[in-house]
Amino acid sequence: MSSIAPAPGTAPTELWYTRCPVPTTSGIAQHFGWLHNAFAQQGITLASIRASADPAVRQSHFDHTHPNMFREGGNAPPIWARANGQNTAVVGITWVDEEQVILVRPDSPVHTLADLKGHRLGLPKQISSEHIDVGRAQDLRGLLTALSLAGLRRDEVQFIDVATDDSGGLREQVEHTDVRRHATSEALLAGQVDAIYAKGAVSATLIARHGLRAIVDFNQYDDALVRINSGTPRPITVDRTLALEHPQLVARYLAVLLRTAEWAHAHPDEVVSAIAAETASSVEAVRRGYGPQLHRSFEPKLSDDYVHALELQKNFFRDEGFLAGDIDFRSWIVREPLELAHKLANELAAA
Repeated sequence: MSSIAPAPGTAPTELWYTRCPVPTTSGIAQHFGWLHNAFAQQGITLASIRASADPAVRQSHFDHTHPNMFREGGNAPPIWARANGQNTAVVGITWVDEEQVILVRPDSPVHTLADLKGHRLGLPKQISSEHIDVGRAQDLRGLLTALSLAGLRRDEVQFIDVATDDSGGLREQVEHTDVRRHATSEALLAGQVDAIYAKGAVSATLIARHGLRAIVDFNQYDDALVRINSGTPRPITVDRTLALEHPQLVARYLAVLLRTAEWAHAHPDEVVSAIAAETASSVEAVRRGYGPQLHRSFEPKLSDDYVHALELQKNFFRDEGFLAGDIDFRSWIVREPLELAHKLANELAAA
């Protein structure tokens, strides 16, 4: 490791991790116990932020304030946290393509993106929130992408705010449930709006459950930049202090993810089952929402295209007023831990 060298000090005996309830490499690795085992071999406990009984600890999923934590998932909270001054580093990025659709009611006269002109688009808005309004940022990006693809301007449609509330906080999913409130789809079904954005297993479930009709799936476009949103790309972030003082621990975490991604290539069915558990969704919803190549999507990288896509998403949040200010994006990317992790992954494979 070149620019990151271990500093004197005692290594932590407890590390924390969190991941979003979407397909993540960390989610698969923790599902099978591989992350926990890798650190237990070093006498280190790995604890889940989302499983904590303390709301302040769970809040770190969004604001990244808890010490010695790793995060993998949607890009809105880590970008927002960095803009708010949290000293984090991006040490890897994954890209899991997912169904991204504009949904209308079955009897809607809207059949193409151009037909959205003059119609009402549902946009979630948090009643109160201590962090970035993830749902609003995500859906706004999706709806604006749809308008852009149709050559429509913002003032040619009407955005309708739909009140949402996630004040209960993000908790660890313990079992699959069919009871999941989705405010914008409720507004769509009630005729209060004419179209909404949805993605992944959620969109697949809404289509299956309510017969909603997709007028476009962004995956039909070859240009990957069309698919940039809160879930694509997904950064892996960590406390910069941990990366600077104990880079071997960060590399160990990433090495497990590299080995997990390699395993996933040969185990597509097991991957689907693990992601169904992670997202509290059905296997059928996962297969539809993330497609047949899901098992090939989990390798952490810091490739130029992944980094560029993440920067474009940061710019979107900045330009749309979701951030307190801009960030020094290039310094946010720390490459050395992933380079070391590739070497360590080979050692873990041998062990």
